[in-house]
Formats: sequence, structure tokens, C-alpha cells
Amino acid sequence: MDGVVLTSVPSVISGVCPNRVNAAGSRHHTPNQGSVLRTVNCVSSLSIHPSQKGSSFLRKRNCVATSRIVVKSAASSVGNADENVEEPATSVKFQRSVTLPGCSTTLSLLGTGFREKKFAIIGVKVYAAGLYVNESILTGLTAWKGKSAAEIHGDSSLFSSIFQDQAEKSLQIVLVRDVDGKTFWDALDEAISPRIKSPSPVDKTALSTFQGIFQNRPLNKGSVILLTWTSPSKMLVSVSSGGLPKDVDAEIESGSVTSALFDVFFGDSPVSPTLKSSVANQLGMVLK
Repeated sequence: MDGVVLTSVPSVISGVCPNRVNAAGSRHHTPNQGSVLRTVNCVSSLSIHPSQKGSSFLRKRNCVATSRIVVKSAASSVGNADENVEEPATSVKFQRSVTLPGCSTTLSLLGTGFREKKFAIIGVKVYAAGLYVNESILTGLTAWKGKSAAEIHGDSSLFSSIFQDQAEKSLQIVLVRDVDGKTFWDALDEAISPRIKSPSPVDKTALSTFQGIFQNRPLNKGSVILLTWTSPSKMLVSVSSGGLPKDVDAEIESGSVTSALFDVFFGDSPVSPTLKSSVANQLGMVLK
């Protein structure tokens, strides 16, 4: 997408990332500044336990089946490093775990990034974004175990596997400048429409519903938009003027539309390369 800055984003839930990759595919070593994500063999709810030295452990308890994630926070510029992660280019803070409207499970942050549009020769940051997933999704990615972040970043089948998983996942968008709803939708539709070659009546209805959410709605700086996939063919849209939305504004039921939107952010030409790179970095840590 024109005007998008191709820069890497610091790890969100991984601390040592020997195979860190930026959007161009290059690697560099990052010192231990964030947190360490590793899998064990159980699944359940999340709780935060303070450690003796000011860091924290995000643990799953009452484990029953396939995977556990332990997150150890290190020193950070974020005000509360135990609960938030800061997207550095925009200074937007994302909670490490959230319970969202319409979701039946707690979702965990897997990566952050930002969208930048270029007007004339000036790049303007429009929003920050964070991907949240049900952690059970990670247990379905064993085929990529041992892959580097660069290999993960370039493997469309891995991101397709994440999308096709029936577990819930959500994209949180936080506006960092005032944008009217029509302008926001037009930019989104410009990215979605080319990915749907021959829209069916169901697709057209879904797109019309999607568009209606943003018409005549001001999106001021700090507004939050949630795009939550409850299944590969169903997506919930929630909007608030600040803070996490508490209600669902609309349901989008079209596999073509929901998959096109996921591809907008995690396909071969993502609108936020920094977000995709950040997610690839985290998965490189999880699956090593």
C-alpha cells in the first residue's frame, strides 16, 4: 500500500528474538527488553502473578489440554508493564489480554503495528493496531515449529491457518488522528474490494452493513474499532469514541468479506507491514 512505512516493531510478548524480521525480511538481534513467550502442555484462563523483582508472570491455571503460555515482563517504558504494551511509533498502549464484546474467551495480544498514509510527500500515521488471539490457535501451528520469524513472515499458509482456525481472534484499531467515518470506510473498502473478485448478494449485503457502521460517524483521535472474527465466516464490529467498546455494533456474515479483511492486514501486501512483522516475530519465539 502506498505510503506505508516498512519498519519493524519491537516484540510484544517475546523478549529475546534472535530471528527478528522487519517488513523487508531482514533479520537482526534484539536484546531482552520485553517478555518471553513459550509453550508447555495445558490450556485455561489467565492470571497475573508478580515476581520478586518487579517483573510479572502471566500464567494459565487449571490446565486441561494442550498448551500453556508464560509471559515474563521485563522493564519497559509502558506505565504498567504488567498489563500494557506500547506501540512505539504511536505511543498507543494495548492491554496484554482482553475480554471483548461477543467473545466467549479471553484473547491475548500477539503483535502491534501502525498504519501510515502518505499525503504528498509527508507520511501521516492514522492508527495503531494490535492482533489478539485465543491462545489455543498457537497449538495448531506445530507444522511451523523451528521456523524463523523471516520464514513465518513470508509463509501465507501460516496466516491462512490462523484465519481458518475456529477460535476467536480480533484486530483492535486505535485512531491517532481525527478521521471522519466515510474516509475511514473508503480506505478500508479500497483495500477489501479488489480481494473479492465476484461478490455474491451475501457479500454485497455484508459490505453494505459494514459501510453503514461508519457513515456519518466521526472517528476522533482515541476512537477504538474492534474487528472480531468469531469464526472464519462471521465477524463482529464494535466502535467506541474511547476505550474498549462494550457492545457489538454489527455482525458481518460473509466468508469472502471476513477473509478479505484478514488478508488486508496479514496477506502478501498488508496495509500495516509493521503489524505483520510484529506478529511474525512473536510466532518465531513461540514456535522455536
